[in-house]
Amino acid sequence: MTTTKITRTLSTLTLSFALALGVTACDSGDKADGAKTEDKADDKADDKDKADDKAGEEKPAEEKPAEDAAPAVEVSEEMKNFLAKFDGSDAAVSAALKEFGANEEIADDDMGMYTLSEPKVVAGKDGCFDFEAKAGITVRTYGVCWTDGKISKIEDKGMK
Repeated sequence: MTTTKITRTLSTLTLSFALALGVTACDSGDKADGAKTEDKADDKADDKDKADDKAGEEKPAEEKPAEDAAPAVEVSEEMKNFLAKFDGSDAAVSAALKEFGANEEIADDDMGMYTLSEPKVVAGKDGCFDFEAKAGITVRTYGVCWTDGKISKIEDKGMK
């Protein structure tokens, strides 16, 4: 045999083997799909039976708690005005920090680095408020404390 004939024979054998494997894989997948279909039909029948059994039973109405229902927090006017400045731009956050008293003496915990928008106060106690605000695709949480109408402390509480 010549080299060309050997190469053709090997190519033919390789192709035949690959086709045989492909057919076998397709056949076993069809059987698995059939089994899945039967399982789904059995599950639906079981669900229907359970629903029929429960139809005769009466359940008391259950109230679902609101997911985003945060306890009402009495927010100070200065905190409301501070957060009202957050429009989703770096400049707005920096301007709000400057206007409400954050300076070199009070670390802003890099709050001015983020494009904060849609702020929402989630907790408050003794002149300090925790709020969440969107920052791109994340939500950041900060604690801000007030003294005499000015920011006295800022704490970055991380991402939610």
